[in-house]
Amino acid sequence: MGNEISRLGWKIVTDWPVILLILEGIPFLAFVYYLDHKKKMYLLERGGADRAKEESLDVRLERRLSSGLFLSLAGATLIFSPNLAGFAGLETALTFELLLMGIVVLCSGLAMLLGYGIMKGRKIYSASEGVLEFK
Repeated sequence: MGNEISRLGWKIVTDWPVILLILEGIPFLAFVYYLDHKKKMYLLERGGADRAKEESLDVRLERRLSSGLFLSLAGATLIFSPNLAGFAGLETALTFELLLMGIVVLCSGLAMLLGYGIMKGRKIYSASEGVLEFK
């Protein structure tokens, strides 16, 4: 089994999930953006231009929170997955590439959560006319 893998040129098992993520994730993301664009164009044609332009702050907050949680948990899973596989009896090790991907995804999720906190704080202060409000 080990010789077959070496002859095929596969050195790291974690290369396949990355390749599949790129090959399937990017077209899926493009499809989601296409559907969002079609929805906005449909709303513009029907006369709902005000609904198509801007989403409410609550919708943006909810999306930012869910995206931040997903990215943070995905990054933590990438970092700790070799340890979890070790409990199942698989011989795995945390490679530098996997660690780097996990850190990037984890930091992206934390940035989304930080943006959620900033936007939520801005929502509280935007209703009142105070010294802290920028104009």
